[in-house]
Amino acid sequence: MKYLTLILSVFTFMSCGNSKNASAMQNNKQPNNYITGTYQVIFIDSNNVSEYKLTIEFNESTKTVSGFSGCNRFTGTYILDENKITIGPLAGTRMACMETINNIETSMLEALSNVNTIHVNNQTLTLLKDKDVLLQASQENAYVLEYTAMSRGLFNQYIFENGKLSIQKDRASSLEIKTCSQEDINKLLNELNSLELEKINSLKAPSEKRFYDGAAIAILKITYHGKTYQTPEFDHGDPNSYIASLISSFLGLAEKQ
Repeated sequence: MKYLTLILSVFTFMSCGNSKNASAMQNNKQPNNYITGTYQVIFIDSNNVSEYKLTIEFNESTKTVSGFSGCNRFTGTYILDENKITIGPLAGTRMACMETINNIETSMLEALSNVNTIHVNNQTLTLLKDKDVLLQASQENAYVLEYTAMSRGLFNQYIFENGKLSIQKDRASSLEIKTCSQEDINKLLNELNSLELEKINSLKAPSEKRFYDGAAIAILKITYHGKTYQTPEFDHGDPNSYIASLISSFLGLAEKQ
């Protein structure tokens, strides 16, 4: 019997390798509204620009793109057809900045104006001109997962955020911190991306031991882009088969040495 809360907030991006090599991404097509949200720019060409806090935000409902390019904010429109995209024209504010920042801004705006292909994989957005990668960005806090199993007497809490897992065995214990591998993060993301989140709101519990203290009461909650999806109560250790693989990966991460 346990009380278990688990929160997942994933921030994942390509951090090494040749950003010009896009052959592995060529067949990855996403729905037209998949890119909606705010992304932190990590690479322009092969240059890591994450320290400059550049952003790109796509709004599917208005078909607009906006963001911060280093010195100024910009806004414009985009047209998306499967993995083909056209961005612009773009307009921006006219603040003056240091030459280094101006050069970064020029590079970013030129990349956005020249892009014709887009790929999204595990919250990493890649903009290309044909096969050449112009820009890579990552979406922070795209998913939040919370798994709770509650019974009398015991308390366990596991919190996963930005690649780190905090573990508390009971209310009086100190936190144990684990750093998760990119492989572990990607495994969870793949599990999440395979689900239709709307379905979890009505999943039927396969057993009823929780009604007579035969199992802890469990709930899975997933928040994605600000919208929350939550299962009805079920027996801890016996989830509906639709989410069983996700929960197994989820809890297995906490037990991994």
